Amino acid sequence: MTVYHILSSFAALIVAPLFALYSLLTGNKRRGLLHHFGLLPATKPSAHKKTLWAFALSLGEVTAAAPVLKIIHEERPDIRIVVSVTTDSGYDGARQKISFADAIFFHPFDCLPFTLNALKRIQPDVFLVADTGFWPGLLDLLQQQNIPALLFNGRISKRSLKRYQLFGSFATELFSKFDRLCMQSKEGSAAIKTFGVEESRLQVIGDPKFDALKPLPEEERRRLRAELGIQEESPVWVAGSTHAGEEEIVLQVYQKIKKKFSDLILILAPRRIERVEEIASLLQSRDISFVKRSALNEATASTKNVILLDTLGELANIYAIADAAFVGKSLLPPGGGHSLMEPVAQGVPVLHGPFIENIRHLAEEFQKEGLALETKNAEELETVIRDLLENPDRRKQLAEKAFALIQNHQGASRRMAEIILEKIKN
Repeated sequence: MTVYHILSSFAALIVAPLFALYSLLTGNKRRGLLHHFGLLPATKPSAHKKTLWAFALSLGEVTAAAPVLKIIHEERPDIRIVVSVTTDSGYDGARQKISFADAIFFHPFDCLPFTLNALKRIQPDVFLVADTGFWPGLLDLLQQQNIPALLFNGRISKRSLKRYQLFGSFATELFSKFDRLCMQSKEGSAAIKTFGVEESRLQVIGDPKFDALKPLPEEERRRLRAELGIQEESPVWVAGSTHAGEEEIVLQVYQKIKKKFSDLILILAPRRIERVEEIASLLQSRDISFVKRSALNEATASTKNVILLDTLGELANIYAIADAAFVGKSLLPPGGGHSLMEPVAQGVPVLHGPFIENIRHLAEEFQKEGLALETKNAEELETVIRDLLENPDRRKQLAEKAFALIQNHQGASRRMAEIILEKIKN
């Protein structure tokens, strides 16, 4: 790691001015700019307080971390919790879901001057990484300073495993920096073992994201439908977290299905909100009447066919009013897939494409229960959506299965919180 630290020190001399210039010229990453260079808002903790530093890359990792950190905060309010993220959506999500944190900031670049400065300011007693945030330089410094690093909600897809294997001994050394690796699944644990990680440092705890999932009460569902101007009897299809190329397929299918279900409402939610105008142009080119969620009012509610979701933080609840859902980054290669949990937690059958490497273990479990349905192309997508809309009894049966499955998966947050609290105590 000595060579890595030397190279990262030289890189810092280039990264700092170029990134600052890019931010000032484009306006991107201007919020929390200095955080990236280790100039964090977190002040030195008082001598009697323990500090937990949780690193959550983006909104998905923040969602997983939130229930764990909430348990720790409620049981040990004396513990100082600081949270770092890398994306704007992660930052906004942390401010909403982990509002009790003592500090929320953007994670410093993995360059020696920046990470040393960050550690000096925060002085963590335990460092927690969500999912896959492996910063080699920072992990090495933590080990040098005898600060335990814990991985929770760990996962490694087959594609990621191949990439790590290319780095050989460097990947083995990287995973050896963790005091404990808590994995989502047995498959992930087995993958980590191939790098020589001792079994005593591995533990399968499940996915804490399940603990944040709660079905929306019926009263709230009716209120949300009314707010969106959707009649109670109108069927709803939600296509969430879509990526470029998938919207064309979804709209093609929607226009065909609408010939039979004339009152069908499509709620289209792109993964990245900055793509909203691009999708609006696509809708216009197909002569599909639509309204953006932010512009929705009583005057527009009765005239739209499609609601284009251009707001943040609503999709999880909007799944609750769906009769069927589709989750993107799965129909076109390379894909990878996004979480299927949110629609399933609301009792909604969820469709996805064949390219789901990042979520395959969970998708296969949902598929066994009939809750997740793989569709390879537009024709299959149309067939399955039609079938679900035509069979309300089947949807009701699947909803009951879904609620039971989600409940059986809950508890990972408690297990992870106990591991962290035990480590802070030592």
